[in-house]
Amino acid sequence: MKGFRHVQRSILVRVAGILLGGSSILGSLPAIAQAPLRLNLPDLTAPGNRESGATRSTTCIDPDQKLIALVPESNYGQTQNDYPSFYFYLPPTSAQYVKFRIDNATTNETFYEGQFSLTGDSGIFGITLPSDGVQQPLEVGQSYYWYLTIVCEEVAADRTGDVTIDSMVERVAPVVDSAQSLASDLPGLYAEVGLWYDALDASATLKRADDAAAWNTLLTAVELELLLPVPVLSGDSTARESSASVISESN
Repeated sequence: MKGFRHVQRSILVRVAGILLGGSSILGSLPAIAQAPLRLNLPDLTAPGNRESGATRSTTCIDPDQKLIALVPESNYGQTQNDYPSFYFYLPPTSAQYVKFRIDNATTNETFYEGQFSLTGDSGIFGITLPSDGVQQPLEVGQSYYWYLTIVCEEVAADRTGDVTIDSMVERVAPVVDSAQSLASDLPGLYAEVGLWYDALDASATLKRADDAAAWNTLLTAVELELLLPVPVLSGDSTARESSASVISESN
């Protein structure tokens, strides 16, 4: 399986290989009714671009395709995790790599920066801020801008051909006891208190186990239902088992 290739030891990328369809692993057991997921997002907005804008005819993606951040239309989302995950749709591209950066929204200083080599797959990917003992966690009460850029021309001084999305995340004090909660309950618990990034990440875990209900509900709630058929090719080859590792560290 193709995917990202690790080019920086400090970067942790989730590689799950979550595919749509398939029967439930609990198909032989009685179904357990769950309360409908309710997404209560904060009434806040932020500048940014959830989708990439118009591109030049010479760019590295088809003009009809978009690079898309999996975030609310308000372009603002919250997390209680100190090392959260950021999901996005990567369209087919001839580019060789992407850049991911997080800036402190108050000081505009770069908080984190990583670069990833591409090997051809299109789909939904997730990047996790690495908890490697070197990278600092997001600070409670602090907002950050994050940027993902498809680098279309590696050596060009003119970067107008690159394709970029950007959005805002705010770290808030923990309100959900994830350690004491069932994995199946986490998307709903996070969504109820408006923690978009955590709800999406928890729903991706369920989707890997062939339970896409929460994932589909969240994407539909923020008008990203066009991405429902798209495979989620993200995960954590270190913290989660994967049938095939699509990431390797370069020396």
